[in-house]
Amino acid sequence: MPMSPTKRKAQQEDGNDDQISSVKQFKKHISTYAGSGSHNNIDSATSTTKANIKSEVEQHSGPITTRNVLMWFRNDLRIRDNKALYAASMRSKVGGNNKFLIALYIISEEEWVEHDEAPVKIDFWMRNLVTLTATLEKLAIPLVVKTAKTKADVVKVVEEVVKGMDISHVFWSQELMVDERRRDRQVKEALLKHSGVHVEEHEDQLVVPAEDVRTKTGNPYAVFTPFYNTWCKLVETESHYLEITETPDANPPKAKELYAEHFKAKPPSSYPHTLDVNEMKRLYPAGEDEAHARLEKFVQEKGRKYHQGRDMPYQDGTSVLSMYLNAGVLSTRQCIVAARIANKNKIQSGDEGLKTWIKELGWREFYRHILVAFPRVCMSRAFQPKTERVQWSDSDEHFQRWTEGKTGFPIVDAGMRQLKATGYMHNRLRMIVACFLVKDLLINWQKGEKYFMSTLIDGDLASNNGGWQWSASTGTDSQPYFRVFNPLLQSKRYDPKGDYIRRWVPELNALTEQQIHDPSHALSPKELATLG
Repeated sequence: MPMSPTKRKAQQEDGNDDQISSVKQFKKHISTYAGSGSHNNIDSATSTTKANIKSEVEQHSGPITTRNVLMWFRNDLRIRDNKALYAASMRSKVGGNNKFLIALYIISEEEWVEHDEAPVKIDFWMRNLVTLTATLEKLAIPLVVKTAKTKADVVKVVEEVVKGMDISHVFWSQELMVDERRRDRQVKEALLKHSGVHVEEHEDQLVVPAEDVRTKTGNPYAVFTPFYNTWCKLVETESHYLEITETPDANPPKAKELYAEHFKAKPPSSYPHTLDVNEMKRLYPAGEDEAHARLEKFVQEKGRKYHQGRDMPYQDGTSVLSMYLNAGVLSTRQCIVAARIANKNKIQSGDEGLKTWIKELGWREFYRHILVAFPRVCMSRAFQPKTERVQWSDSDEHFQRWTEGKTGFPIVDAGMRQLKATGYMHNRLRMIVACFLVKDLLINWQKGEKYFMSTLIDGDLASNNGGWQWSASTGTDSQPYFRVFNPLLQSKRYDPKGDYIRRWVPELNALTEQQIHDPSHALSPKELATLG
C-alpha cells in the first residue's frame, strides 16, 4: 500500500538509522536458524547486509529507506536455494512490520520467439509458475504477473510495478545471455533514475562464479578437463560454493488483505503446443516437490549405476531433471549437494556412477562459463571463427527428412521421433542425430541447434549450443573434424537388441536384432517397400 508523502518523508529523514539498525535486525532474524543445520551463519549474513548497504551507498550516495521489496522471477522458479529471493525476504524485514515482499513475473512472448523457445517448454514454465504461485501464497507473498507486448516494454512494466507498489528494493538473479544482460542493464538504469530505488542482482546460475575459475595466466578455460579439475578443487575446498540458501520468510498476514486482488488473480496455467497435453503432464509434472522427489529417487536408486546405463536409451538410466534445471525449479547446486552426500562427501572420487553424474553437471557449468567468457556463441557464432568458412549443404529435403525421422537410418529416426512426440531426447541420441546432420548430411549445425531449441522441453542455450558445436567440430573442446559417428555402429552398441528403435519406429518391429539396425541391406527392395 502506498505511503502518504508525510510518512515517506519522515522515513527518508530517518533512513540512516533504519539502515544502521538493519545489521542488528538481520543478525537477530538469522539466529533463529542456528542449530537447524542451515549452511548460513550469522557472520556471513551480517557481512552480506553490510555489503548490501555499501552497494546502496554507491548507487545513491547514501543508504535508502526500506519500503516494499520486489523479487523479479525469471528462469529461477523456486523458493528453495534462491539467493535473490532470500536476500529480498531479508530486506523486507528491515524497518518494521509494514514492509512486504512482492513477487513479479513478466510474460514476454517477443523475447521467447526471438530465442526460439519451444512452446512445450513455455507450457512447462507456466505449469511451474502455477505451483510457485501456490507456494508463495502460503507465505502471504503475492505474485504479480504482467505481460510485455514487446521486448522494449519489459523496462516499462518493471518501472510501473515499482512505482505502483511502492518498491524501494528490487532483486533478481543474473542471467548469462547477451540479450538478457542488456535488458537487465536497461531496467537497472531506468530504476536508478528514481529516487529511493535500489537494485540488487545475485549470481545464482553458476555454482562457481566465472571470475573464480581461471587458468594460471588469469584467462577463462576453453577446454573442459582442466576447467573441471579447477572447478572441483574450488567446490571441494571452499564450502561456501555449495551452501544451500534458506527459503524466504512469510510476509505479515496483513499482506493477504492489502494485496487481495493479486492473490485472486491466477497466472496462465498452460501455453499452446502441439503435443499431447496430458502426456506432457504425466511425463513432466510441475513443481519443486516433484523435482526434489525425482532428484532423491535418482540419487538413491539409479545414481550408482548411472555410468552403466546413461548411454543406453532403452533403459531408464538417466535423471530426466534437465527440464527442471532449465526452468530453475531445481538448482545445479542442489543436485551436486545431493549427489555429494550420497557419495560420502566426494566429488571426483568415490562411487563411479555418482561421480560421473556430477561430472555431467560440470559440463553444464562449463558451457555456462563459455557463454560468459565468449559471448559470441550467444549470437549464432562459432566458437572457432575459422570454421565459419565451411561450405554447408543447403538441401531442404534432407533437413526436413531429418526433422521428421525419415532418414532411413533407424537409430537416427528413433531419436528424432522421440523428440517430436515428447519434446525430449536421450542425450546419447542427441549426439548421434547431431553428428548425422552435420557430418553425414553436411547441413549447418546452426539449423540443427535452432530446431532443437524450438522443440525441446529442456532446451538450454548454453548446453544446446555447446553440444551442437562439439558435434560440428566448431566449438570448444570439440571432437576432431575427421571424427564421425557411424550411426550403424552407434545403434548396435547402444541399442543392441533394437528395443529403443522398436519403441519409436514401430514399422520395424518384425525385424530381427541383426536386421533392425540396417534394414536397407538386410532386406530385399520388395521387403523394404512393405515397411512404408
